Amino acid sequence: MATFDILAALVVFICIIISMMRGVIAEIAALMTWIVSFIAARMFGQDFAEAFLTSIQPHALSVAVGFILVFAAAWLVMYLLRSLLTSMAGSLGLGSVNRLLGGVFGALKGVLIITFVVLVCSFTDLPKTNDWRSSVSAPYFETLASTALPALSDYMTEKLKNPMI
Repeated sequence: MATFDILAALVVFICIIISMMRGVIAEIAALMTWIVSFIAARMFGQDFAEAFLTSIQPHALSVAVGFILVFAAAWLVMYLLRSLLTSMAGSLGLGSVNRLLGGVFGALKGVLIITFVVLVCSFTDLPKTNDWRSSVSAPYFETLASTALPALSDYMTEKLKNPMI
């Protein structure tokens, strides 16, 4: 087993444990929290800045502060909603199912993290090292990472140092 395999297994294992402790409801709600907060900040950050932060100069700084404030407010609201949903699941007796599905979600999250790391590493010479080549799991993650290639720009795909990905 290569160092890559050990690190990949460790990341997936840690993600499973953390997600089992939190539960699938909290995990999905956490993901939605970041997405909704970002969308809200993009949609309303500039309007908020123009309505309430006119005294901050330059204008770009007021827009940045507006973005951050709207993001933080949306994140807080979503966090409270996530806490409410998690406690409701526990009171309905869904705690063990929530935690079991959280573990499955955690495994998927761990695999996605390693796949992203493999994609980033493909821009370096790291995949050409002996340790990487002797890895049992690296080819599987390289295959997963290759599915993201169509989403990258032509410029980015030209910069890949590892042609296998």
